[in-house]
Amino acid sequence: MAENQDLPAYIELTALVYHEGRNVRELFRHNAASKHKFGALTDHLPPGDADAWQRLIDVQQRAAEAESASAAAAVFTEQYGCSTEDLAAMFESPAWKRFPKNGGPRWAAIATAVIALGELIDKKDKAAEKRATEILAMPHNTGTVQHALARLKAAPRKSS
Repeated sequence: MAENQDLPAYIELTALVYHEGRNVRELFRHNAASKHKFGALTDHLPPGDADAWQRLIDVQQRAAEAESASAAAAVFTEQYGCSTEDLAAMFESPAWKRFPKNGGPRWAAIATAVIALGELIDKKDKAAEKRATEILAMPHNTGTVQHALARLKAAPRKSS
């Protein structure tokens, strides 16, 4: 199979959606999200940005071995017990209004766009590259997706 140039961007964007999804712990305090559905996510990813991103690196590396976007997404679903579709739905919760710096409708839109990107990649649609670029420009609660990725990738890593 020819290497898909858009798959690494998809994996990184998927990781970012899970990274933001770990903030569902805020909704647990208000019984606005299911611990059964999202508990593994919060168990595996700590609240701190840099620590959570560091833990996502291993999952990204495993997902990079996948031959399709759907297979890469399955690596995240298996690790965290919820899918990007689950996260998109969770971000729609009105309870996010209590936490304006996290989650909410903008992240629902980002998650939905990442899902659509995966579908384009698996269809080998030439629009995938353009869609990935559009996602990077999408706003979230404190900047753009591209800004969030740059900040996380620049954060100092702890040695294991």
